[in-house]
Parts: sequence; C-alpha cells; structure tokens
Amino acid sequence: MRTYYSYFESFEDNLENELRDQNQYLSEAKRLKHMADKESDAINQCMLYLEAVLYFLLTGNAMEQEVVTEKAAFTMYKDTLSVIKYISAKFKSLPSLMSVHSKLAILSYRCQALLFYKLCKMRKQECKEIHKIISEYCSKNAAIPTDQPCPGQGTPSPLSPTPSPAGSVGSVGSQSSGYSSGELATKGGVPPQQTGASPAGGTWIPMAVYSAMVKQNVQFSFMLSFQELWDIADNMIVKGKHTEFFIMLDRHCKPLTMHSSLIELVRYVREGIRRLKKEANEQVPSSSSYK
Repeated sequence: MRTYYSYFESFEDNLENELRDQNQYLSEAKRLKHMADKESDAINQCMLYLEAVLYFLLTGNAMEQEVVTEKAAFTMYKDTLSVIKYISAKFKSLPSLMSVHSKLAILSYRCQALLFYKLCKMRKQECKEIHKIISEYCSKNAAIPTDQPCPGQGTPSPLSPTPSPAGSVGSVGSQSSGYSSGELATKGGVPPQQTGASPAGGTWIPMAVYSAMVKQNVQFSFMLSFQELWDIADNMIVKGKHTEFFIMLDRHCKPLTMHSSLIELVRYVREGIRRLKKEANEQVPSSSSYK
C-alpha cells in the first residue's frame, strides 16, 4: 500500500524547531565555508559548501523571526544564492558521469529554486502594489495608440522651432528667445527632441509606472528562475537515472514542493548529503582521483 503525504504535515526535527540565535548559525556557516575553501578534494569541497549554505539558510530563517532583522533576511538569502551559484560552477568542472556529483548538483538546484521562490514570497505585498500601479496605468491608457512616434522621435514637436544648422546667426531659440529648441519644448510640457532618436513608435510613461515595471521585472525573474531551476533538477533526476535515490529521500524526508519551508529544505538536503557521503566512500575509483 502506497503512502502519500500532505504538505500540511510537518516532519521538522525538534532540534530545528528550537531556533538558535542567528549568530550561532552564521558562525557555523562561515566555519564550514572556510573549511570548504581549504578542501582539496572536489566532491568533499562541494559537500562542505552545500552544508555551509544550509546554515546560511538557517541564519536567514532565524533573522525572519525578529522584527529588527526581518528585512536583512532578504539580503541574506540573496547572498546565499551567490554562494550556491559558485558551487554550481564547481560542479561543471567535475566529471559529468559521477553519480555523487550529479546528485549534489540536483540538491543545489533544488536549493536555488526554493530560494528564488522564497524571495518572491517575501516581496508578495510589494508585488501586489506595483501590479496595481501598472494595471491602473494600462486601464487608463488602453486607448492610446502605441504605433505613433513619440514627441521628439521622428517628427518635430509643434512647440519646437524648426531645427537649423548649429551656430547659424538668427536661428530660432539660439538668439531671439534665449532658449534652445530643446529647452523651449520642455517648458511647453513636451519632452525635448532627442538627437538620433529612433523613428519607431512608442509612448511616454510616468516615472512611477516605469519604476513599478522595473520592480515587476525583478519579481518575474525570481519566479522564472524558480521554475527553470526546478525543471532542470527534475530533468537531471530522470536523465541521470537517479530516481531511486530521490524516491527514497522523498519517502524519508517528505517530497520537496513549493510549499516546503526552509527547515524542511535544510532537513532534506542534509539527509541527501549524509547519504551521498556514504555513497562517495563506496565508489571506486574514489572521488580523490578528481581533485
């Protein structure tokens, strides 16, 4: 009889439920990272880096529990992503057929994916606000044609004098008015003509809307990275024929999903590393051959 789990069930260790001080986690993370920096064996080094990442995650998780450091947790998670990306670069230098190496890479992709999703969730309220700004702008300006040249792009503004050769005496704006044609256009409420501007159509948008679009793009990149990295891990499991290893890991720890907490992620990856250490010791030739 098969056993299925609900993502509402908790499998967290009591030890991790009793959150330690963030500084304790951070000290352990730094200690493991320094050990990894000095490790000469490639596989052992990747394992140490990944173990350090787990403590960086626990540091961020502890920071979230305190109002004073809650916002700093976001930065901690982003910095942790940089460490994981560095580990991923290490994987590329190892023989691709090594089973342990491949499974470690999968675990690192799972970490990256869920971290990107975590960043997205932490900015959920901001995402709602910027979505409202952009939606309101789009609904109010839905009838504005976007295939017409912007003022100053392709056709002169009606408020701007006809351009004349630079330095010509008596040219409008340079002598009679005291303003250049661009300044005059700006004072008339129309954006200045841009030299070499593309004749392609477009529309001007308020700075607040543009800023919201930039933030929305960042949020979109978080979600896209989550999905892409998750799919990469899935494909590696199937193509690398590692399904048995991860099925057993799923049954022991409960499968990772987008609903998994950071504590569940740490528990899952930690158990995966423990099993891979045992597998690495049993492999012939040993991983030390790939320094």
